[in-house]
Amino acid sequence: MGILERKEREKAQKRASIIESAEALILEKGLDQLNMDQVAERSEISKGTVYLYFKNKTDLVLAICDKASTLMNEKTSKVLTQNITGLQMVYQMGINFIEFVSEHPEYNRAIRFMDNFRNTEQVLTSEYMGACIQNRQESFRAMVRAIQIGMQDGSINDTYDPNQLALLLWATSHGVKDVAYMHQNADHFNLLDNLGIDLTTMFKGYMKLIGEGIKGTNKTNGDFESFFETQIQLERSERPD
Repeated sequence: MGILERKEREKAQKRASIIESAEALILEKGLDQLNMDQVAERSEISKGTVYLYFKNKTDLVLAICDKASTLMNEKTSKVLTQNITGLQMVYQMGINFIEFVSEHPEYNRAIRFMDNFRNTEQVLTSEYMGACIQNRQESFRAMVRAIQIGMQDGSINDTYDPNQLALLLWATSHGVKDVAYMHQNADHFNLLDNLGIDLTTMFKGYMKLIGEGIKGTNKTNGDFESFFETQIQLERSERPD
């Protein structure tokens, strides 16, 4: 391995370490309380070194968003390779997204930061902002592709416009995600508790509603709840102990 290659690898490792430290702090203290001094302390490096990799806190949070959206896109891409109907692909993509942001609150907070970003200089000059936007576009195209596959195999109603339907699914899934975020992070938000509904039940109900609403005439669509349970069991069996 050459000197330049080794240096680049060391930089990548240092950048990853800083991001991981920031993620841990977000989990412990919340995004609003995150600051570069704490990140430097957790990473066991100087504050100046942190600034060599990230211009400011905004830049660092967007780097987390880039990491999160990249990981999510990897899961989404795998769905498109499965031997299932297009409708089941849409269903699985939705479940993957909602579970991902529920299981990783630090990623959810970073994604919410991007969702609500303002055109500040810090945001517009971050190299990670473009990557986050590109990841979102790739995710949207994957959803459109799943819908098109569903329309071709008859599992999704082909009277919809694929792009418009994908946009509607994206918007509504983010609404469900925000309810999950409030449930996990806002002590005053007790709607689900008052209704006696847990997050898993809410997710399943939402995805079943979507699936029933857009399904086509294909008789092999199957039962959505059974499909969901099967996929969860498969995922759990694949996870390392």
